[in-house]
Amino acid sequence: MKSMESIRVAEEVASRLKGRVPEYAVLVSAEKSVMLKLANGEATVTQSWNGYTVTVYVADKGRLMVSSVDAKTPGEAVEKTATILGRLRESPLYAPLPEPTGSSYEVLDDKIYEAASTGDMSRIVEDLELDQVGNAAGMVLAAFRERSLVTSTGARLEGRVTEFNGYIRVFQGDDASGQWSWVSTAYDPVTAKKAVETAKRLAEECARLPRRRVEPGEYRVLLSPMVAGNLLESVVRAATGGSIVFGFSFITPDKVGERIASEKLTIIDAPRSGRLPGYSEFDDEGIATYDKPIIRHGVLENILHNSKTAKLLGGKTTGNAGILMPRPFNILVSPGSLDDNDMLEALGDGLYATNNWYTRFQNPAEGLFSTVTRDALFIVENGRPVACSPRVRLTGTLPGMISAVEDLGKTLWPIKWWEVNVPSLLPHVLVSKIGVTSE
Repeated sequence: MKSMESIRVAEEVASRLKGRVPEYAVLVSAEKSVMLKLANGEATVTQSWNGYTVTVYVADKGRLMVSSVDAKTPGEAVEKTATILGRLRESPLYAPLPEPTGSSYEVLDDKIYEAASTGDMSRIVEDLELDQVGNAAGMVLAAFRERSLVTSTGARLEGRVTEFNGYIRVFQGDDASGQWSWVSTAYDPVTAKKAVETAKRLAEECARLPRRRVEPGEYRVLLSPMVAGNLLESVVRAATGGSIVFGFSFITPDKVGERIASEKLTIIDAPRSGRLPGYSEFDDEGIATYDKPIIRHGVLENILHNSKTAKLLGGKTTGNAGILMPRPFNILVSPGSLDDNDMLEALGDGLYATNNWYTRFQNPAEGLFSTVTRDALFIVENGRPVACSPRVRLTGTLPGMISAVEDLGKTLWPIKWWEVNVPSLLPHVLVSKIGVTSE
């Protein structure tokens, strides 16, 4: 069995907590991974990781705390944690740890495990034909990850998953570039090569077109899965109990059952999607996970809870506990009716934004955001790209954006990179109105 024996570390730390605190949860995350970095079209650096992260939750008489513990010398760290807990005040976030209902799991791919364990990326480089891409930068990651959870309520759970992830940014000429990403639990060179080819095609198309600066105003915008992944992840995070409790969300519990978005939009928290490496059959409280719509056909159906936010907001845990606050595992956005070849025609006159970064929120409670486009930004007229623009800033509110969704693409793309932290499977998204200002 492929294992880093993180369960033994969790049990050792838990044994030192038993009898000292009435409630505890010990989560040990272990990882073997290798990352190949690309620059100027060549593999430049290979980095490997092999280690543990130990996180401890403890509670007593309504007081709680979370801390990191040194897995090599847990005794002193546990002693310090128990001592500090005794000095704390009762927390409004406290709720008793629930009885565990989750299950252990494995979603593993032998090729990814072998690369992560040996650090040998030669087969991956050969299969992806990275030497044929030209001037490119990016990274390719092969990882084996293990989670082990031991709690005072009786959980003893283990989860193992492999991850194949990467992004490629291709350059053409002096100022044209395109970027795309992929992610999977399995070794999938076909999808990865499709991502590489997409990045190259976008760069070549941008280099072919004249340059024209976009004037400030409001535009119809086609969001690529790279951009949509970033912005819709922010929508999902706004639908977590933690964001609501701390006032960082435009969503409130009384909106459950109400339409908050276009009827075209369905967003699902999908921890049981075996295709995405956020796969898990238990959350950090030991509760069984399940796939659930957050927004279905525009209607808010679920807020993501752990036991603590459920208590505060009058809901039920949805199996989305992080060690303290709830979180999404994987994000799935349902497809629409647009064929790949028809999306620009459906856009008509507007912008096709292929990538973004530096998303910031001026007012999280209203979902007021701005984000900067990156790489190819196409000006589209009569359904045809006529120019490639320097980067601009897209502005608006998340409620306004999701209400303005007109349609989505049929093809789902698996995306994860710097700006899309939660593994996501989603299409292009056509929005009728987004603000544009100078970057």
